[in-house]
Amino acid sequence: MQRPEPVTLHCSVADTQLLSSDIYRIKLATDSGFFPDYYPGQYLVVHLQNNESSCFSIASSPRENQQQLELHIQKLKDSPNSQQLFQEIKQGSLNISLPQGRCHLPPSIDSQQPLLFVAAGTGFAQMKSMIEHCLHIGHQGEMHLYWGARTPGDFYLPNLPIQWSGKGLHYHPVVSEAIHEDDWCGRHGLLYEAILADRKKLLNCETFISGSPRMVYTTYDAMIENSFPEKSLSSDVFDYAPRK
Repeated sequence: MQRPEPVTLHCSVADTQLLSSDIYRIKLATDSGFFPDYYPGQYLVVHLQNNESSCFSIASSPRENQQQLELHIQKLKDSPNSQQLFQEIKQGSLNISLPQGRCHLPPSIDSQQPLLFVAAGTGFAQMKSMIEHCLHIGHQGEMHLYWGARTPGDFYLPNLPIQWSGKGLHYHPVVSEAIHEDDWCGRHGLLYEAILADRKKLLNCETFISGSPRMVYTTYDAMIENSFPEKSLSSDVFDYAPRK
């Protein structure tokens, strides 16, 4: 199946929900009725009125005749583009183009393939699309989600991965800066440290990584140094922030 070509659309903002102190769930509806096809894990580009653009993973898993798309967007108080974006969200409409990105589930995935999803912060949105698609199609291979956050409060949809766990996903939340007041009983440290600790059961996984370029390359290097096959590691960072 050929990768869908990007299409530019005018969208209305169907819903805005504050999920944490600065992360919003934004739902978009298209004036044309249905969104074009995309692969689980792809992203869209928002074209701002100031001629700048911003990219966001599509948190929704693809469905036939899809009428809404979900985004997870962090509001950055020191970013003019972020301020512009939220002004346009408040106005109720956005111009977007989609689909974009090569880090996604293949159209015909092996139903037994083990999958490893690694996300920091709002990188969770990309993993949500892929995980929900796998659950929808009844994927039989083992699936692991490692979601990293600075504090427990930064897991902005804390119950959703727990619900997935009831359907067979292995969920591993990792906190890097928990303090005593957080009463956090889960794993501490960096994402790649947790992955390496569980290395033996993850080596055969197809791996998807989402986060800042620094986080992605740190995780990638650690995994390569510990015998994870390079061809099994995917991230959009490799395209938009390649190493020189």
